[in-house]
Amino acid sequence: MTRCMTATAMARALADGARTARDLVEQSLDRVDRHGDRAVFITLTADRARADATASDARRANGVPLSAWDGIPVAWKDLFDVTGTPTTAGSAVYAGRAPSTRSASVVAACARFGLISLGKTNLSEFAYSGLGLNPHFGTPVNPHSRGDARAPGGSSSGSAVAVASGIVPVAIGTDTAGSVRVPAAFCGVTGFKSSQERYDRGGVFSLSTSLDSLGAFAHSVEDLITIDAMMRGVRSSPPVTLRPDDLEILVPDTIVFDDLEPGVAEAFETAVGRLRAAGCRIERSAFPIFQEVSDLFARHGTLTVAEAATRHAGLLASDDTARMDPRVRARMMTAASFTAQDYVTLQWERERLQAMVTAELGSRFMLFPTVAITAPSLAALEADDTHFVATNLMALRNTMLGNYLGMPGVSLPIGTDAAGLPVGALLSGPHRSDDKVLAASLGIEAAFRADEWRAPDSANPVRARLR
Repeated sequence: MTRCMTATAMARALADGARTARDLVEQSLDRVDRHGDRAVFITLTADRARADATASDARRANGVPLSAWDGIPVAWKDLFDVTGTPTTAGSAVYAGRAPSTRSASVVAACARFGLISLGKTNLSEFAYSGLGLNPHFGTPVNPHSRGDARAPGGSSSGSAVAVASGIVPVAIGTDTAGSVRVPAAFCGVTGFKSSQERYDRGGVFSLSTSLDSLGAFAHSVEDLITIDAMMRGVRSSPPVTLRPDDLEILVPDTIVFDDLEPGVAEAFETAVGRLRAAGCRIERSAFPIFQEVSDLFARHGTLTVAEAATRHAGLLASDDTARMDPRVRARMMTAASFTAQDYVTLQWERERLQAMVTAELGSRFMLFPTVAITAPSLAALEADDTHFVATNLMALRNTMLGNYLGMPGVSLPIGTDAAGLPVGALLSGPHRSDDKVLAASLGIEAAFRADEWRAPDSANPVRARLR
């Protein structure tokens, strides 16, 4: 196992003079090489990272660091514009795009605090899958694979793997139906999906304007709280913690526990037991709003399908459509049966149901398994389209409810199944309760920690699959 320092611990080492920014960047680049999976990054900006590290070390030597995290390496999902690099959105169609002349708002905000961009990470094409497969740039292998290569989760696959493998302590992704929380759960790291309005999304390639939200991967909730502040352009203050015995948590027995894999169910029940022992007040009951959302999707489809197909209408009508991932193209083409009435109904009902969630939960939080399954076999997904579609739907089933209902959430690692594959639990709150969700997640995190921040051994031979 590879020991993974949190970004907070790295910042302490920088402040104490035990490490330099150049040390941290060289360590990250070395781990890219040793990890060996060339599908994790689409663009690696090694020379720039080294130059930025040298500048960071000079600022610190002169007593003027930009922040406590000045010199910390970070990776960005390749939907974020970063000056001097193309934004491919994981698609061969855009692989030859001109480099961006301006960084996305959140990238620029983090740079002002001295974070060092290591590069742009891989993803499902156009961020349109919960499993992370990419036929154009390769699929990052889940670092917890043993013998049979496992899916990393998507769409923010490369960002999750980069953190889980110890390449960087924090990485940024996006989440439209689960694209941060699913790979966080599959890869055994902590992942935060924000309320949609929390960050400036300027310069971020969109899949669904109604549902897209930004988020981050890290090894601790404390790190998530710090990067959250930086992405909003504000200096972080000492994190607020909600103690377990101050928390009321609803475990909703509607939809999210259907067809759970036994290993997921066992890990979740153990986690709930630990929370009760820590003093959390936990109630289990039906949550009919989830059933209403599921019924809406069955009758009217999803906003993601409608908006993704509209966003890419020109591409779908061009000869370049043949260069798309056939599975992504097929999903977008299902929008042909989508009507204006479907779209308006989904938007109207969304507003009503978000208000209902706020009223129903009050000061309570919600907890359930992030994903009903653990990371599936890559070979099986690649071999069978029908299996891929069914597995993708199951991977996203629990998380997509939160996107539609505007619920921020943190996926926390809570253990593994019998095969050693990680399991996550999702703590969520009503729309725009981000600060409270982060504070509550910080409070309960310790109850789930059996082994702190270790990445799988980078010598795992499964990784040779995509070298």
